Amino acid sequence: MQSGMRAFKPKARLIQILGEHLIKDATVGIVELVKNSYDADATLVEITMSNLNTRDALVTIKDNGTGMDLETFLNKWMNPATGHKEEQKGKNIRTKKGRLPLGEKGVGRFAAQQIGDKLRMITKIKESVNELLVSINWKLFEEAEKNLEDVEVRYEERLPESFDNNESGTILEIFDIKNKISESDINKISNSLKRMKSPFKGAKDFDVIFKFINCPDEYYKYENLEVTDIIDKAHYSLVGLVDSGGMLDYEYRFNVPGEKQNIIKGTRDLIKEFRLDIRKPTVCGSFFVNFYNYDKSPHWLQKANISKPDLVELCGVSVYRDGIRILPYGETGDDWLQLDKRRIQVPAQRISNDTIIGLVEINQVENRLLIDKTNREGLRENIAFEQFKQLVLSSVRVLEIERLVDRPEKAKREKKKDEELKDEVENIKKQLSDIASLISKSSDEKLSQKAHVVEEVGKKVDVIEKEYQERQEDYNRRNETLFNLAGTGLAAERFTHEFARLIDGATRAFNRLQNQIDMQNPKVHKEMEIIKQALEALKNDIRLLGPMFYVKRVAKEKELSIKQIIDSTINLQHHSLQKADIDIEFSGNNFTVIMSEGACMQIFNNIIDNSIYWLSKKTETDQRKIKFILDASHKTVYISDSGPGIPERNKEKIFEPFISTKGEDGRGLGLYIVKEILEEKKWGIYVVNKEDYKGLLTGASFKVIFETISSQ
Repeated sequence: MQSGMRAFKPKARLIQILGEHLIKDATVGIVELVKNSYDADATLVEITMSNLNTRDALVTIKDNGTGMDLETFLNKWMNPATGHKEEQKGKNIRTKKGRLPLGEKGVGRFAAQQIGDKLRMITKIKESVNELLVSINWKLFEEAEKNLEDVEVRYEERLPESFDNNESGTILEIFDIKNKISESDINKISNSLKRMKSPFKGAKDFDVIFKFINCPDEYYKYENLEVTDIIDKAHYSLVGLVDSGGMLDYEYRFNVPGEKQNIIKGTRDLIKEFRLDIRKPTVCGSFFVNFYNYDKSPHWLQKANISKPDLVELCGVSVYRDGIRILPYGETGDDWLQLDKRRIQVPAQRISNDTIIGLVEINQVENRLLIDKTNREGLRENIAFEQFKQLVLSSVRVLEIERLVDRPEKAKREKKKDEELKDEVENIKKQLSDIASLISKSSDEKLSQKAHVVEEVGKKVDVIEKEYQERQEDYNRRNETLFNLAGTGLAAERFTHEFARLIDGATRAFNRLQNQIDMQNPKVHKEMEIIKQALEALKNDIRLLGPMFYVKRVAKEKELSIKQIIDSTINLQHHSLQKADIDIEFSGNNFTVIMSEGACMQIFNNIIDNSIYWLSKKTETDQRKIKFILDASHKTVYISDSGPGIPERNKEKIFEPFISTKGEDGRGLGLYIVKEILEEKKWGIYVVNKEDYKGLLTGASFKVIFETISSQ
C-alpha cells in the first residue's frame, strides 16, 4: 500500500487544446489578439495579411502599446492563467489610459496558434534599449510523448530592428497558416473589426487598421473599416439606461424625412411592467441600451437613403464591454434574444433580428458578474446573464410599443395603392378611347385596320378591372370574417379564463365541504362523488374549449338596456375589479339600443378591461375609479377612469389594430374591435378630454355614441 502527493504533469498538447478548442476560428483569434493590444494601452493596431493562400502567407498584428520586457515575458506571458489581469480588475487598477483589462484568464495569447503553426513575437517597452524576440513552433506542442515542460520557447534580447529607441509595442508575425482564408472569412473578419469598437462609449483612443499585401484583388475592398452613418438614419430609435432596479430611463425618436418627427422621453419599470422574475436590485447591474430599428419597405429605406446591404451587414443586437464588442452577440445568425421567434407569434407588433441594430453597453465595474466564457463565445449563462437578457429584451419591447404609433399604416398604404391603381386603369381606358376616336376620324386605311387591336386591348382592360373588383370584394369578405373571428377569440379567452376561475373556486368549496359533512353516509357519499365528477368534467371541457371556441351563428339583435349591459359587463369583470380595488360610479339616465347583446357587452368589456389594466399600475394610495355617464338625450355613454390617461401622440392611432402600450399583456385589438362594431352600425367611439364634458375623471375618457352620426 502506498500513499503520497503528486502534482499534475500536463502534456505539451495541452497548448493545442487551449488554442484550437477555446478559440473557435481565425476571426475570434484575431479579435482576441487585438483585445490584448487594447489591454496593453495601444492606441493603434495594424493587421496586415500578406500573400494569402500561398506558402508565404503571413498575418501580422502590430500595436503601439506598452510592450513587454524580459521579466514580464518570463514571469507572466510564459505563465498562462496567472490571474494578474483578473486581480487588476478586482482591485480596479487601471492603466495609464484609464483602461481595465478585457482579458483575465491568460489564454488569449494562444489565439495565434489557431491561425498558424508558427509565431514570431517582437516586443519592446519604451524604457528599454533592447527589444525582445520570441519564436514559437506550435507543432512541437503536438507531439504526444512530450510533457509541457519539455517544449521550450526560444527568446533573445537584441538591439532594436523593428522599433525605434523611444518606441514601444508588440508585433505578432503568424506564418505557416493552417487553413485557406477565403473571401468569406475576410468579410467576416472585416465585419467583426468594423463593429469591434462601440461608436458611443469607451475605446475613443483605440483604432484598428486592416491591410493586404499581394492578395487577391477582391480582398482589398475589405480594408475599409469605416462604419456607415446608417445609425443616424434609423426610422425608430431608443437610447436609454437600465439601472440596477430594472428601471429604464429612455428617449425614443421617430425620424423619417417628410414625416412628422416624434421625440418621447419616458421611464418604465421593466420588472413590474413585463412581470419579470427578477428581484431588486439586480445582480447583473446597470447598463446602456442603444436600439436602431428600420422599416424594410423599399419606399421607407429610399426616403431615409438607407442601403439595404449596410443594414444586412450591421443588423443584430451586439454587446460591448468598456467599448469593445463581445462575440458572438450580434453576429450573422446569432439571434440571442430570439427576436425572430417572438415575431412569428405577433408579426405586426414585434421587431425582427434583421431590422434592428442594437448596441448594449456594459462595463467591468457595474457588471462584475457578467463574465466571459473561457472559449470567448459570449458570457457565462449564470443568473446575472439571465437577468441581463430579460432586461435587454424588455427594453426592445418598449421600443416596439413606442414605434407602433409611428409605423406606417399598412391598410392606408394598400388603400392608397388601390386608389392609384384604379386611377391608372381609368387613365388607360381614357387613352384607349382617345386613340379609338382618332382612328375613327382618320382617312388612313392602314390605321383603320388597327382599330380592332385597340378594341381588343380595351376589352382586356375591362376584364382585368372586373377581376380586380371581384378580388377586392373577396378580400373584404375575408377581412370581415377574420375580424369576427378575432372578436370571438378574445371573447372566448375571457370566457374560458373566468369560467376556469369559477370552477377552481367551486372545487375549493367542494373540498372544504367534504370535511364538514358525514361522508360515511352512503347517499351523501354518492352525491358528493357525482358533484366531484361533474367538476372534473367541467375542468376538462373548459381546457378543451379554449382553443376550440367558435360561434356558428350570428346573434340576433334586440332592444337592450345600456345600464343593464354595463352592469352585466361589470359582473363579468367583478374579480378583476375587486382585486385591483376599483370603485364604479354611475350618473345620468338610462336608454335603450337595438343590437346584439354579445357585441354590446364586448364594447364595454374591452374599455373596462383597459381601465383595469392601467388602474392596477397605480399605487394603492391613489384613487382607482371608473365612471359611467349616461346621456340619454344623445344616446351617448362616457366612460372615464382615474388612470394615467392616454399620451397625446397615441390618441390618433389608439383605435388602429395592433397598437398597444400594455407591454406583454397587450394585443392591440380591443379598441379596434370596439370601433369596428360601432362603425358597422354607423355609430362611433372617440377619445375625449376632461374638459370636454362635465364630470369626467383625470385619466382616459371615451365617448361612445349609439346613434347614427354623419361626422365627428
